Amino acid sequence: MEDVETIKNPDTLFRKDKLAELLGIDSEKLLNLPKEPTEHRSVGIIGTAGHVDHGKSTLTQALTGKFPATYSEELIRGITIKLGYSHLDVIACISKNGSVNLTSNANPNCPESMEKIHIRCNSILDHPGHEILISTMLAGASIIDYGLVVIAANEPCPMPQTREHVMALQALGIKNILVVQNKIELVSKEKALENYRQIVEFFEKETNYSNPPIIPVSAALGINVDLVLAAILEYFKPKPLDTSGLPLMYVARSFDANLPGTDPKSLLGGALGGALKQGQLKVGDEIEIRPGYIDEKGNHTPLYSEIVSIRTDGGHSIDKATPHGLIGIATNLDPSITKEDGLAGSILGNPDKLPPVLKNIHVADLYLFPKIVGARVEMKNYPLKKGEQVLINVGTNINLGIINESSDDEVDISLVRPISMPKGEIVAISRRIEREFRLIGYGKLEY
Repeated sequence: MEDVETIKNPDTLFRKDKLAELLGIDSEKLLNLPKEPTEHRSVGIIGTAGHVDHGKSTLTQALTGKFPATYSEELIRGITIKLGYSHLDVIACISKNGSVNLTSNANPNCPESMEKIHIRCNSILDHPGHEILISTMLAGASIIDYGLVVIAANEPCPMPQTREHVMALQALGIKNILVVQNKIELVSKEKALENYRQIVEFFEKETNYSNPPIIPVSAALGINVDLVLAAILEYFKPKPLDTSGLPLMYVARSFDANLPGTDPKSLLGGALGGALKQGQLKVGDEIEIRPGYIDEKGNHTPLYSEIVSIRTDGGHSIDKATPHGLIGIATNLDPSITKEDGLAGSILGNPDKLPPVLKNIHVADLYLFPKIVGARVEMKNYPLKKGEQVLINVGTNINLGIINESSDDEVDISLVRPISMPKGEIVAISRRIEREFRLIGYGKLEY
């Protein structure tokens, strides 16, 4: 693939002896870093994206050692259905002569002759790629910082959900992405190069990402996984930690952590998973969850609790949660309320300090794609119509709505269920196309 520029600085990334230079510090400074961090706290959330069965979950496992699809239906069907959490520890192995090799918590041991140094923690949120699950992908993408787009070398590019997921990343304001050309072990060098050119053409002609870094990989065989780690260090810089402002957490998952048959005296309160968008939360804080519990008639009841404990995506206990990491919060709520993602789509923060609860929303700065990006055949996208049913994603909230009024650049939508989200949040709009909802446009929540 010498005639195609794979990344911005190929000599830096693809030569193993240049990894220390890529890190921006020499081996002596590396040796002064801690072998283990005091806290396994993420410096940025990486979200996978791409068409179904292109290897997103397999790549996540190759990077972190954890296969994110853990539910029985996911394992039976062989696809990701729910959002998957994984924790990434990037580790450097340094030899006496100063050469550096990268590994991770998937293979955390260095050779005896090399010094092991912990470099960085990241959270990885694995998104489903199936066409019927675009709303789940959009919910997850609302809390990520970077996009890891996985494209299989043994299929033409772009496949429908490759295009749809990349447009979703773009719409939600994800600026930094990496592209992994996966499954190179399944094709010849000539076919891999042909697919590579298709990837380059897709990003140049159809996206705002121009020429993102592209790394040929076999996640299943572990080929070039260290180069993906190097690219993560180079292109996904740690997010500045700003804990100012009132705490605001987007809830992406909720569940009952108790095993069947647990003694009633030993029952744990309900658990919430997601990410802080701003501020910080501490163990012992009093919190409110909005809109909270929603009954069959659509009436909502805000919920109040105390934070009992906080854990990272890697299961590490922490006293304080900050932005740019996936977290789980244990509460004293009745676990029957939180089970099976019952509170997913809610927000969490200080009591009486959260945005208002709404059932009718006004979306400004509306942009509709000229074509239906996720369809298998090219289709024109038409303006929204009064009375049309649409699928709405606002933050981690997934909702159905009816168009009340619309114009070229704004739309009023009546929602089936109430939401609570801050003004200015991106509203993704999907329309039913060929029996499935497809992403057709986006705007900003202006109440």
